[in-house]
Amino acid sequence: MNITPTDKRIRTLFQANFYKIPRFQRPYSWDKGNIEEFWNDAVAGGKEGYFIGSMVMFGDKGDQELYVVDGQQRLTTITIFLSALRDTLLEAGENDLAAGIQNVIQRNDIANKQRYVLLTETSYPYLQEYVQKLGAPEIAIEPTDEEKGIQSAYDFAREKYKAMLTEAAADLEGAKRKAAIRKHLEAARDRLLGLEVIIVQLDNEDDAYIVFETLNTRGKDLEPKDLIKNLLTKLIRPKNADVDPAKLKWKALMDQIAASSAKIDASTYLHHFWLSRYDYTPERTLFDKIKKRVTKVNASAMLDAMVEDVEQYRRIFEPDNFPWDNEAEPLKRSLRALTVFKVRQPTPMVLSLLRAYRDKRISLKQARETLDAIERFHFMHTAVAGLSSSGGVSFMYAAAARDLTNEDDAQKRAKGLREFIAKLKARQPEEEAFATGFDDLGYSNTETRNKGLIRYVLERFDRQVRADAAIDYGKMTIEHIGPQNPAGSAPLTGFATIGNLVLVSDDLNGKLKNKPFPEKKQIMIASKLPMDPVLAAADDWGDAQIEQRTAAIAAALYAA
Repeated sequence: MNITPTDKRIRTLFQANFYKIPRFQRPYSWDKGNIEEFWNDAVAGGKEGYFIGSMVMFGDKGDQELYVVDGQQRLTTITIFLSALRDTLLEAGENDLAAGIQNVIQRNDIANKQRYVLLTETSYPYLQEYVQKLGAPEIAIEPTDEEKGIQSAYDFAREKYKAMLTEAAADLEGAKRKAAIRKHLEAARDRLLGLEVIIVQLDNEDDAYIVFETLNTRGKDLEPKDLIKNLLTKLIRPKNADVDPAKLKWKALMDQIAASSAKIDASTYLHHFWLSRYDYTPERTLFDKIKKRVTKVNASAMLDAMVEDVEQYRRIFEPDNFPWDNEAEPLKRSLRALTVFKVRQPTPMVLSLLRAYRDKRISLKQARETLDAIERFHFMHTAVAGLSSSGGVSFMYAAAARDLTNEDDAQKRAKGLREFIAKLKARQPEEEAFATGFDDLGYSNTETRNKGLIRYVLERFDRQVRADAAIDYGKMTIEHIGPQNPAGSAPLTGFATIGNLVLVSDDLNGKLKNKPFPEKKQIMIASKLPMDPVLAAADDWGDAQIEQRTAAIAAALYAA
């Protein structure tokens, strides 16, 4: 590996070459903490010649363009700071100084054509139009998350420059004020352009890929998604210089993740994707595992599978955002329940199930029964009993997911699912632990933390009571049988507990209001509200009836 290190200042760096961000690089990702730290070191520190570390690039010696392997975040931030300084100078009436900075950001190449010194693709054309360009943008762009980060860095720098001027020109007027402003902005410019860096230049892209895997960018460690992208784009080389399928597929994958309303993390998705297919590994060693398995022969298929699975993954966490066939509604309901329980452990197995059902490798009945078993386990074990799961549960889910994915024999897949369901049943909590957790569940106007779980419990119980399975629970509300705010008296001690709650329609809820129990019950009967045995048998309503009904609901749901 031929490595040539040289020390340069940013002024010389920007005048020497044009800098491209290669295909395997991640987007701009510095947050406010990274930006503020860099500002304090590079601009506010008051010292020209501050050393900002090394940057790694590759390209033939003598070429106009170099590709940035390590240093993208710093180069982009410096460009943003210079652009913000240019615009501050324009506002201050220092047009010549502003034009001078623009000549650093943008200059002529060897063919005498104007080009920006920093050339990015993931933020194109936002960075170019809204930051690097001198003057107002000519096109309207809805910013991506990366571009919002760029805009945030620009706004941060603008506010800092304005604060700098306010302090510098305090109590000054006229020519003295203008001279003070000019002096301080020139000093800020000189500190930025005087930043020192060591440039490590490599001859070729292959060496750059190797260096990329071993380096962390300043301010933020590389995540598994960055390393995996690097590996796949290294192995899947484009056949045509004008079209890069690997890069386009990766962008499509990241766009799908970014579009999720569930705030899915890309590295977590790739980890769950792996666990649903291959041997167990924690996320910190995910890249090492993938690197050992992926080759030039299978890299494209691996990337295709990642892209294909991301919709199924999103369905797990946002089931209401996707269409479902009528017969698959039970799957949607189970997935919605898992989001209520806030569990992530079963994700590899759930992904494997949805994929197998999509690919017609298992029947709807098999998918429904297995997903219902997962739902039931986490309802009882996690949501109600409040028990923590051991590492063995994670291993169990990952092993079941891998077996389902890799088993070609339909009968063996069916047997594997039956055995998996049996394992879940064997792990369910004792009824006493379930009932104890059940007693702690409550909901009122002032106790809303568990509202989603309370609705789930009432809906699950109501399905047992009702003969009409087609009821739209989205149009039902939670009614307190014993009122929260009874007229002329204090509420019952257990007014917020499950035994005092029932699902009713909005219309019926309006009729019941704070009426005494005998009147409420007559209205319920008149409206033909299906009632469970405890509620149906009650002539009066107090804490004893609430406790009795709470225990009855717990017993019914445990036995179901």
